Amino acid sequence: MDNRKKVMFGIVVVSLFIFLVTVLVFVYALSSEGLEVPPLFSPFLEYHLHFMVIMGLFGVLSGLIMYNILSSTLEKQRKLVKTNVDILMKFLGSDEKELIRKLIEKGGMTTQSEIAKLQGMSRLKAHRIVKKLEARGIIIVDKHGKINLIRIVDELKQG
Repeated sequence: MDNRKKVMFGIVVVSLFIFLVTVLVFVYALSSEGLEVPPLFSPFLEYHLHFMVIMGLFGVLSGLIMYNILSSTLEKQRKLVKTNVDILMKFLGSDEKELIRKLIEKGGMTTQSEIAKLQGMSRLKAHRIVKKLEARGIIIVDKHGKINLIRIVDELKQG
């Protein structure tokens, strides 16, 4: 089943659950006010305890179905991002890969001076690599006075 059908199925299940809860509340509201319950809904009043247990189980089941649908969709997106990051890393030079690894190690953000402290990296070399990656749209440079804060783009941070 493709994602659209799964999402539609999940929406139908949750909508059905909400509808049944609404009917149950409607029947209880009518009976507590002393009004007559329509014959179509009288089984809800007669077997109210059974329907409450069924509704509880149906609520748990619909929650599990939605969790399964959403988690499988998220997992597919994570795999896609990881694949894209792996492809991107193949096109980068060794120094650029080192910079990206440092960013990922630091949670997606570090300073340019930290990058310049990497093995075999000078301040000039770090500056050139940062400018090249920024031009490619792989990182974002935020200037804070004399400090350049380097952030990896959000799309790559997930991978």
